[in-house]
Amino acid sequence: MNTEPVFNLAEALTRVDEDEDLFRTLAELFIEQAPLDMAATQAALDAADAEALARAAHRMKGAILQFSAHTLFEATKQLETLGKAGDLASATPVCARVALELTALLTALN
Repeated sequence: MNTEPVFNLAEALTRVDEDEDLFRTLAELFIEQAPLDMAATQAALDAADAEALARAAHRMKGAILQFSAHTLFEATKQLETLGKAGDLASATPVCARVALELTALLTALN
């Protein structure tokens, strides 16, 4: 069982110079965009398109970084690496983990 928090608010706020309004704006944008990015990631996996999977995971990874969501960031990083390697079989369970962690982050941000 993972006891690490979904994201680190204090660390995330330092990324935006403690600007809570900016953080809220970024969170709102992320809440809108992240499900679309996850859908693109899953679609790439479903289509067995390793390059598209790597690109989609990379895009998600960058957005996740701003929230200091370390567990999700590492899972997305692993998914990107698997996509680059063309290892779609190993990517399937990682993609499922990314989806679960992403849901937890979205819930926490809401």
